[in-house]
Amino acid sequence: MAFVSPVSGVGLINPEQHGLHPKGYSSSFHFSCIKFGDSKRHTKNSRCSMVVRSSDANPDIDFSDPDWKQQYQEEFEKRFSLPHLNDLFDINPIQTTFALKCRGSDETEPGERKNGYVNDDDRTLLKVIKFASPNSAGAECIDPDCSWVEQWIHRAGPRKKIYYEPGAVKAGIVTCGGLCPGLNDVIRQIVFTLDIYGVKNIVGIPFGYRGFFDKSLSEIPLSRQVVQNINLAGGSLLGVSRGSASTGEIVDSIQARRIDMLFILGGNGTHAGAHAIHEECRKRKLKVSVVCVPKTIDNDILLMDKTFGFDTAVEEAQRAINSAYIEAHSAYHGIGLVKLMGRSSGFIAMHASLSSGQIDVCLIPEVPFNLEGPYGVLKHLEQLIQTKGSAVVCVAEGAGQVREFCLYFGVVGY
Repeated sequence: MAFVSPVSGVGLINPEQHGLHPKGYSSSFHFSCIKFGDSKRHTKNSRCSMVVRSSDANPDIDFSDPDWKQQYQEEFEKRFSLPHLNDLFDINPIQTTFALKCRGSDETEPGERKNGYVNDDDRTLLKVIKFASPNSAGAECIDPDCSWVEQWIHRAGPRKKIYYEPGAVKAGIVTCGGLCPGLNDVIRQIVFTLDIYGVKNIVGIPFGYRGFFDKSLSEIPLSRQVVQNINLAGGSLLGVSRGSASTGEIVDSIQARRIDMLFILGGNGTHAGAHAIHEECRKRKLKVSVVCVPKTIDNDILLMDKTFGFDTAVEEAQRAINSAYIEAHSAYHGIGLVKLMGRSSGFIAMHASLSSGQIDVCLIPEVPFNLEGPYGVLKHLEQLIQTKGSAVVCVAEGAGQVREFCLYFGVVGY
């Protein structure tokens, strides 16, 4: 039988003392942290809870200003502005070679429409729901009135013009951090796509960033033939490694190898390193494009429909859920507890729970909850035991992170 461990803590914080109220919006947060638990030293039952009515509230925006929407949109546009080679170099683009044979000549007959490419000015709407009230389910409001503000982001896809001569390009691919389902699939598709463009000089950097400065590691030549069946194997064809490295050494290696495009697969730390590499290349005025592919099975990237490895994670999670269900169902008043990955988001836990159809309680970081009280998780479990005889709980590892807020704001007892 599994059980929920109690968390002890005391205190009540005032949001205004910690600058949580944005200017012109004094009711965006309500936050309280009160002790709960069942130890001998702490006998009171209470809880730690948070209600956020405006997740996007910006303390720098004066909502009394009639032009605040324009100000917000301009700041949003800056946040998602994309660096371009033309920022540093005066390059004349050339006609794309992407699937040119399949698309035929660029010339079109009168009246014929050709919709094969994405325009540089194309944008897609980030949020498509207009919430009428901050109290609407799932509401994410910017101001107290939950005003509609358009947030546009760049549209992905092949462009009609490109800025490299494919036949002269050398592309590098590197996988960093830990292993993740789908790494070989991503490597394979990058090679396939580069091949479609006409890029033939493609190499893999072995064992993460280490491959740039470790003299004993050599480049791995990649081609369509080499990567054809690597998607059938797990792990990474190129190998992975962790640990920091000198940005200067890495860029020296990139320069010495004459790499024009570098595709980096990794997580938070890897992307921080990739950004440092990009900045160093700009500083040296090197014509190098650094392309990052987020490696996270949590599916927690804002502008992506789905991250690679997520489907596999959900599928594997259901095996653990099925086992927990059998254990709980077979035991007297059994409770099965399954903890899944999801430090900041509960997509794996939610999708696995919905897919299995065997979960009674699903706890995720995005939704605050109380353990105790008349509507708490423990009370609900008690009712499930009385009515069903057993229960299964699925928990994302970051669920209940309100406690971390209590720690951050120095609530006594944590």
